[in-house]
Amino acid sequence: MVVVDNRRRAGSAGPSSAVRGARIGAVTATRALSPAAALLDLLLPRTCGGCGAGPPGGGGWCPACAQDTAGPLPVRVPGVGRVAAAGRYRGPLRRAVLAYKERGRRDLAPDLAGLLVDPVAVVFTRRSDGAPDPVAVRLVPAPSRPSAARVRGGDHMVRLCRALAPLLTAAGLPARTDPALALHRRARDSVGLDGAGRAANLASALYPAHGRAPAPAAPGEAVLLVDDVVTSGATLRACAAVLAGAGVPAVGAVVLADASARRAPHRGAM
Repeated sequence: MVVVDNRRRAGSAGPSSAVRGARIGAVTATRALSPAAALLDLLLPRTCGGCGAGPPGGGGWCPACAQDTAGPLPVRVPGVGRVAAAGRYRGPLRRAVLAYKERGRRDLAPDLAGLLVDPVAVVFTRRSDGAPDPVAVRLVPAPSRPSAARVRGGDHMVRLCRALAPLLTAAGLPARTDPALALHRRARDSVGLDGAGRAANLASALYPAHGRAPAPAAPGEAVLLVDDVVTSGATLRACAAVLAGAGVPAVGAVVLADASARRAPHRGAM
């Protein structure tokens, strides 16, 4: 069993079980910032990405929103292995993901990466296939369309993985980021597509980055996909298929938010 020690001091913005377990009251509604505060938040965007609480510079993920996240959660995605999410795609987590991905809140990367530490532990806990515990993990981000990455000031998933890797390493699981997959510019935006549409969109547009197969996994190294939101599972399945075809199969995936219609029945069923 891989034990990831992600304990943090009480009151920190991280996603530790201590923070989630503390009853600190209901999550308040999103606050409207004053014009001056909104301008300062644009220049120094460190209010909470989930609820807007706190003065600029205070932190990107408050304890109340960490409490509301209520993860990690197993997600059923056939063909991908074990998948775990930090929480459901709703409320503060949904707002934070959208702020990070679409609204320029790149400062949220460390806070959102912290939410993925527990899902990583879930993926590697109580495995029934007899596979040994990994001694290291390679994080492979789900790729973005080149045009989207340019608009966002870089690939947001690569940035997230690079923030997650040192957290896992510090917790005792050496990790590195490998942007091994790429998405052709002809790929459509997946918003609004159903599962079949997403799969068809990715079928010919997803390929190994740099036109070559990823390096083989090191002895004891597990390959883990990382994405922001899972809906139909088409993106994760397509990524897993390309990696498997290149001889570097992934053991599973972690995502920030689960927007799927069907969830795994309970944590023990993974």
